[in-house]
Amino acid sequence: MGKKLFYFWTVAALFLLFYQSQLYGTDTPLFTIIWIAVTFLAVLLSSEAKYAGFSKVKFNEFLLVFFLNFILLAAIFIVLEPLSGTFRLVIDKTIRSPLVDPAYYWITRYEGWQGITGFFLLNFIILTFAEEIFFRGFLIQFISLKMNKFWGVLIQAFIFLLFIVILNINLPPVQNYILLVGYSFFGRGIIGGWAAARTDSILPPLLAVSIVNTLIIVFYFYYPFVF
Repeated sequence: MGKKLFYFWTVAALFLLFYQSQLYGTDTPLFTIIWIAVTFLAVLLSSEAKYAGFSKVKFNEFLLVFFLNFILLAAIFIVLEPLSGTFRLVIDKTIRSPLVDPAYYWITRYEGWQGITGFFLLNFIILTFAEEIFFRGFLIQFISLKMNKFWGVLIQAFIFLLFIVILNINLPPVQNYILLVGYSFFGRGIIGGWAAARTDSILPPLLAVSIVNTLIIVFYFYYPFVF
């Protein structure tokens, strides 16, 4: 991956986000715009796509890191979700909100694979992508310039945790703790951060979290007895 792909992807993500908002009346998340804009500016000023996590990675290494990222992230949900129903509560609150969340628009409007595919693509191309290029891309690379990748991963995980706190999803105490510490800090921040730091690429964590979240959506809407 390089600068051309990064520029194309970010411009396309913003265009699709605003296009869907205007066409279907979905919300336009301010943080998504900020993550993309800040990272775009960093790459533009530095002329280095690595600051967005768009470095080239060998295919064998990508497969290994992606597989480990996917397995570890999925394991967290498999252990915690049946006991707590945390993600189920997050989905319930989101789809019942008066604001139409762009992440859930397609899955709540279309049944079957059309809705599932729309959910995956919208998150992979726009919403989760914006989070990954900023936290697992820009922040890890920027902090690593001053310290090292260990601190880059750890600090961005804490900042990502603060971002989830600011969203104030307002869950019961136990579920809130699981969302913040289990899913956000360890699942996305530490595990995803490790994958990005290991490869200098956001693609392993981006693909892993997109697939895991989509599988949870499939279980929620079509196989609710699983979680």
